[in-house]
Amino acid sequence: MTPRPAPPAAAPASDAARLVAARRVLVTGLAGASVDAARAACDLAATLGAAVDFGAADVDRPAGPTIARAGAVTADPAEMHDRADLVILWGCDPAATHPALAALVPARAAVVRMPPGGATSIDAARLLHHLVCVGPEPEADAPWIRACRAAREAIERASCVAVVTATNADPVGLEPWAVTHLVRAIAHRKPAFEISLDGSDLAAAEAVCTWRHGASGAIARADRDGGRFLPGEASARRLLERREVDCVLAVGRLATAVEDAIARCGDDLEVLRVAAEPAALRSLLAALDRRPPGAAP
Repeated sequence: MTPRPAPPAAAPASDAARLVAARRVLVTGLAGASVDAARAACDLAATLGAAVDFGAADVDRPAGPTIARAGAVTADPAEMHDRADLVILWGCDPAATHPALAALVPARAAVVRMPPGGATSIDAARLLHHLVCVGPEPEADAPWIRACRAAREAIERASCVAVVTATNADPVGLEPWAVTHLVRAIAHRKPAFEISLDGSDLAAAEAVCTWRHGASGAIARADRDGGRFLPGEASARRLLERREVDCVLAVGRLATAVEDAIARCGDDLEVLRVAAEPAALRSLLAALDRRPPGAAP
């Protein structure tokens, strides 16, 4: 579904009245927005006591963000070009999907494709982690186990390892957790890092949300002193599917998954679309601050 652009902002007082009348508001959007716009949107969320989520896959999983659980070791693709002599393509083919990044794979580097056929990504990552950290060979001799042994030998020969990954469809988050732990294990022995093919255009929104509320999304209720982080449970998609919000403040461009969830709600949901412009958001915040004493929230 093609994301809908934000229409011209309505009168701030009218918008504020609609937000105040709502039972529970979700603040979302901000794809490609500036830090200033994200700050203003988070100020609005705190004033409304709204839920906050931008549609990132990591916080939609019950296990939560991989970087918070495992401590990802990441680098810019230029580091791969300059330093790596082993590149592991984990569940992806950048030559087909990201040719500009594929061009940064150095010609001198050995390339290993994982996971091997016959193994899930989680099984391969955990076995390779075991081989890197512990060493004893498993008794089984399946083809995918032999492929993991070969990958371990390539890692041992390398002086710097780059692991290229892509967002996966794992709804729980165990796959990225397993791969991230593997990269960390290699990095304890020699230079190693992960490069994701999926650059996020939610960087500003997620950074500001983390500063304000301690997590990059799935905030059940924004508060100026923090917020309650509920991965999976309080993601935008889950809140909309369970009809736990009756009004969405859609700031600028929305993630496709959130737009799709809004569309499935039909007329049961009020959607207030505003531009991701700091001035417009501040005008709306000022209108909320002028609401009568005792007014919700």
